[in-house]
Amino acid sequence: MICSSCGTKNNYYHRYCYYCGNKLPYQPESTEFEDADKTEMAWDGMDDILFSSEQESELDYTEQIPLRRYRKSKTSSRNLKRLVTVCVSIILLAILGVGVYITLDQLSKYSKKTHVSSPKITASSFVETAVIDGKPVHRIIINTSNGERVEILGETYEVTDGKVEVVYDDAFLYSSFSEINQDEQVKVTLDATIYKEGLSPVKERVEFVLDAPLSPLTMVHPSTDEVFIEGETCRIVFKVEPGSQVFINDDNYSDLVDSEGLFEKEFPVPDDPENVFEIRVATRNYVENIRKLVLKRQQLEIPLDIDQTGPIEVSGQWAKITGTTDPQATLEVDLETRAEPEVDPETGNFTIYVKASYPGYTPCTITARLEGKEDSVTQVIIERPVTEAEYTSRAWAVDYNQLRNNPDLHNGRTFVFKGTVEDIQSMGDKNRFTLDISDDPQSPQLVSVEYWGNVSIQTGARLRVFGNRWGNYEEKPRFLAKFIYDN
Repeated sequence: MICSSCGTKNNYYHRYCYYCGNKLPYQPESTEFEDADKTEMAWDGMDDILFSSEQESELDYTEQIPLRRYRKSKTSSRNLKRLVTVCVSIILLAILGVGVYITLDQLSKYSKKTHVSSPKITASSFVETAVIDGKPVHRIIINTSNGERVEILGETYEVTDGKVEVVYDDAFLYSSFSEINQDEQVKVTLDATIYKEGLSPVKERVEFVLDAPLSPLTMVHPSTDEVFIEGETCRIVFKVEPGSQVFINDDNYSDLVDSEGLFEKEFPVPDDPENVFEIRVATRNYVENIRKLVLKRQQLEIPLDIDQTGPIEVSGQWAKITGTTDPQATLEVDLETRAEPEVDPETGNFTIYVKASYPGYTPCTITARLEGKEDSVTQVIIERPVTEAEYTSRAWAVDYNQLRNNPDLHNGRTFVFKGTVEDIQSMGDKNRFTLDISDDPQSPQLVSVEYWGNVSIQTGARLRVFGNRWGNYEEKPRFLAKFIYDN
C-alpha cells in the first residue's frame, strides 16, 4: 500500500510506513479457511502440554511495531569524503607529473639544440717511447677532431690530420722534471692547451713517469768496455756532469773532474790477462752509474817479453834490444841485425842489435817460433833523436792514394799532414787515433797515427802532424808521429 504522507510503497502486512513511520490504513485479508482444509498432525496430542492457560499470550505478528527513521551514519560520510579527497589528490599528482615530464623534455631538447649550436673542442692524448738517433725519447700525441692549434711548454703547433706530435728527449725531461720519487722514478706532467677560433680553449693534461736516469757518463777512451792494451799504461778519459763524484776501483778521483766535466787520468795496467777498472759516478738528482772496463793483455803461447818499455832511444843507428823467451824458441827480426839472434838454452834470455836507418821512429817486429806452437809476435819502437827543425824540414806532403795502395812505399820517410780526429783507439803511454786528412767531407782520407807523449786528444780536434811513414794499419796509411800541433 502507498503511504499517504511520503508516498513510499509498503507491503500489505505493514501497519506503519517503514520510511516515515506514518500509520497506514488497515486492510485485513479476506482469506477464510474451512475445517475440511485442516489436517491432523502427529503432534496434536502435545497441545495440552505446550499450550496451557498459564501460557503467555502469543505475539501478534500481524500487528506491526511502529518504525523509526534512523539518521545516516557520520562515519560513512567521513569515509566518503576521504575517498573523494584521495581520488582528487591522485588526479592532481598525475597532472603535476605529466607537467614535470613535459617541462624536462622541453629542457632536454633545448639543451641539445644549444650543444649543437655551440660545440666544444674535443681532445685526447697518449704517450709512447722511442729511440731517435740512439737517444731515448718520449713522443706526445694530442688528438683533436676540431682543434686548430696546440700549445705545450710555451710552444705552439698546428694541428695536422687531426693530431699534433711533439717529441722530447728524455735528457730534456729529466732536466725539466728532476724530482725523483721513492720508486726512483720521475713524474712528468704536461698541460696542453687546444685552440680553435670561436670556441673556448680546452686543456688536456698529459702525465707519465720516467725511470730515474743514470748519472751522465760518456766514455771517450776506451770507447768500448773491453780493449786490448799494448803499452804499460792506459789513459781513461770520460765526461760527466760538473760537480759529480767519481770513483775508480773505490778510489775517489772527484777532484780530477774539471769545470766542463772532463775526467782524464793515466793508469798503470798490470800484466794480468784481464784487468778490471770499475768506474762509479754519482750525480745529484740521478741514480748512481757504474761501468766496468776490462783491459786485456794479449796472451802469447810462446812467452816473449821485452825488457825496454816505450820507444828505445839510441844515439846512433844501432839499437840494443834485450828480453826473454822460451829457451827452445828461435827469433826473427824484420830489421837489419849485427848477428843472428841467439837465445840462451837455459834461461831463454836474448840480446839483439838492430839498425835504425831513419831519424825519428822506426818499428822493429820480433817473432818467436817454436814447433807445435803458435808464433808470438811483438813490436818494439826505436827512436833516433833529432831536432824539431831538422825533422820538420825534411817532411814530405802525403799522396794518400799512392801510400794506401803501396804499404811498403817510402817507409821511414818523414811526412807532414793535417786533419780532423775521427776516433781514438788507445790512449796511455802510446796513443793511437784516426785522422781524416781530406778537405772534402764527402771523400774522407783516413790515416792511422801513433804518438808517444802526454797529449790530450778529443774527437773532432784539428791537428797538424809530423811523423814517419811505416806501412798500413787496418788498410790505412800508418804514421809514427814525432811532433803534433793544434791546427
